[in-house]
Amino acid sequence: METTDNIPAGGGAKPRRFGWKLLVLAVILLVVAEAGLRWGAGLGNPVLYQTDSACGYLPVADQRIKRFGCWNIINHFGQRSVDLPAEKTPGHERILFVGDSVTYGTTRVDQSGIFTAILARELPKKLGRPVEIMNASTGAWAVGNEVGYLKSRGLFGADVVVFVLNTGDLVQPFNPGNLTAEGGYPDRRPWCALSELWVRYLAPRLFGRKSAHDAGSTAAGDEKIDVKEVLAKLEEAKSICLAAGAKMAIVYSPCAGKQWQESPYPEYFVKLKQWAGDNGIAMLDLTDAYAKASADEVYFDGTHLRPKGNELAAEGIERGWGILMGNQ
Repeated sequence: METTDNIPAGGGAKPRRFGWKLLVLAVILLVVAEAGLRWGAGLGNPVLYQTDSACGYLPVADQRIKRFGCWNIINHFGQRSVDLPAEKTPGHERILFVGDSVTYGTTRVDQSGIFTAILARELPKKLGRPVEIMNASTGAWAVGNEVGYLKSRGLFGADVVVFVLNTGDLVQPFNPGNLTAEGGYPDRRPWCALSELWVRYLAPRLFGRKSAHDAGSTAAGDEKIDVKEVLAKLEEAKSICLAAGAKMAIVYSPCAGKQWQESPYPEYFVKLKQWAGDNGIAMLDLTDAYAKASADEVYFDGTHLRPKGNELAAEGIERGWGILMGNQ
């Protein structure tokens, strides 16, 4: 009869020690991966959003987020702008830009490189007087969302309100928002960077779903409304501006790509231009400004502007400032 008397003492210790070593190694690797994703890419710390009865949703106020190497600074009013008082400083000129992800700049462009930040630096020198720039924008906002923001918050003492519209905006319905990490608009922080990597990027690819890009990095959905409804919202915006004693202007940022050049999108642009002319609204088209570089240099995806595109947009707006102000 066999016994275990001849088995050396501690014979089972080596496998147990090896198991503990593997566990410790796995924990170390997870910690290193978490630190790398958090400090290197900014995962685990996305820009957060909140629902809003007037404008659907907007960034939570007072955020300072570094995401994929780019700063996203949200002021006290939920704008991607530096902090400014609710009313303009006496003797200053204040310009309020409103728009969607093109104006927001996406999380792939640093705060200093979005066109509104460039204008905030350059316009005072060009005009020879103090100018304050505010940027009220959010990814996938429609004109209806933007008008809702103005109705609920006011114009912040702006002398001019500039709507920045791209080709797709001309038929986009009000966007109520989908505030989930999976939808790209999180309303709370993930419990760790690794979980965000899985939920927003890896799992969608593995299971054939669309990745939840950062808000403002992809175009809005395919749902469309009649262009007349969008123009009616712009008419409402005009009334809000007039009541506050402010001018209203439009900057048009064209989308690049075959789908945007085909009917009916050119017809939508003609209707927008005609509406602006009929209503005395200054309108600046950035098509020629963007033509100074190739589409690949200007756009990430035919809609959203790369740093070069933001530079060209700022240059085009500076050159066309007299048009926007109704002086030409």
